[in-house]
Amino acid sequence: MLKKIGRIFRVCLFLFIGGCLVLFVWGEIDRTMSEKNGVFSQNSSQYPMRQSDITMYTDGKQLNNQLFSDIEKAKHYVHINFFSIADDKVSHQFLELLRKKSQEGVEVYYALDRLGGILLKKKERELLVKKGVHFTYYNKPAFPYLFSSLDHRNHRRISVIDGKVGYIGGFNIGKKYLGEKEKLGYWRDYHLQIRGEGVQDLEHQFVLDWNKNSEKPIPIHNAVKEKGATSQRFTAYYSGEKLGQDYAMLFQQAKESIIILTPYFIPKDRTIWNALVDARKRGVRVKILFSPHSDALLVKEAAYPYIRKVLKQGMEVYGYKNGVLHGKVLLIDEKVLMVGTVNFDSRSFHLNEEMNCYIHDPIYISRIKPVINADLQNSKQVTSSDVNQLSIKEKMKEKVAKMFEYYL
Repeated sequence: MLKKIGRIFRVCLFLFIGGCLVLFVWGEIDRTMSEKNGVFSQNSSQYPMRQSDITMYTDGKQLNNQLFSDIEKAKHYVHINFFSIADDKVSHQFLELLRKKSQEGVEVYYALDRLGGILLKKKERELLVKKGVHFTYYNKPAFPYLFSSLDHRNHRRISVIDGKVGYIGGFNIGKKYLGEKEKLGYWRDYHLQIRGEGVQDLEHQFVLDWNKNSEKPIPIHNAVKEKGATSQRFTAYYSGEKLGQDYAMLFQQAKESIIILTPYFIPKDRTIWNALVDARKRGVRVKILFSPHSDALLVKEAAYPYIRKVLKQGMEVYGYKNGVLHGKVLLIDEKVLMVGTVNFDSRSFHLNEEMNCYIHDPIYISRIKPVINADLQNSKQVTSSDVNQLSIKEKMKEKVAKMFEYYL
């Protein structure tokens, strides 16, 4: 009997390992062919320099209150795109607000990434449509490039209300983003509210994304174009080389300091990596703040090899210790501030559709620098011993993470 069970176990194990190997090989062939044929290649959209009024939100409750308030005040239309949504009280309140505005005669367009929006229940989706909300998923998986289409996610988070106010940044919808998920604790993020000229670019990008993914296209409205106080420009990225070129250019221009805030630090991009190392060799002080505590699997372990490398180069690494840091920020010489949706990892560099806001305004940056400094103060500096003296379990997890780092 035991021998029979043993044989069954070995057969099952063989089939499992074989199946995983087949899927892995299939996925690699799929990815290679899609890249070779340029299936998901598309030029980035670099918008003009604008004058906008910008408000930064780092607390989820404050952002939710303001976003919900702006949607509540909508008279004509609401464009909403988040990467994901949870299945909880906060999400249900958000969906109910969209249904309510639609019933009031406001044109509501709501988009979710197909993979990121997996927790949206069918009955919730059907109720949205029943109440008049226009709904679509972005980037639905499809043959013949199934694995590549699964990987190619829309990670932009764009909201536009009546062409007067827009939002973009790192937050999604759900109670964990309000710091109400016990296992994760406080959630620290960076999200921008935009008023003024820049709103038209957020709306333009939303419409482009929507029309690419929906059978019911929508027109671009005449967004308010009043000048604000702060100089900024948006760039929308697709999978390709443009993002690496933009980051490399910023690092090459740096003369004094580079500060990187990112939830995940997996810089598997040679162009970006070389520019960062060259900056350090020129004497530029480089600080990297990442989140050891995360809602994503294996990302901490995937960061270890790169942390060892940057420490050897004389860069400083800090681990956020006040909860989860999910913000995506670059600060170059206190002259250029980037806040957006791009993580410092392969997925954002090569796979996702992203969008960043580049701010070129010393006065605004001087107001945000203390916020960044506060996050650095709420962190622990990482030393070589922290990443070299790992437990056997952590070493094993690091090896597994290394195999899949391109997809993390």
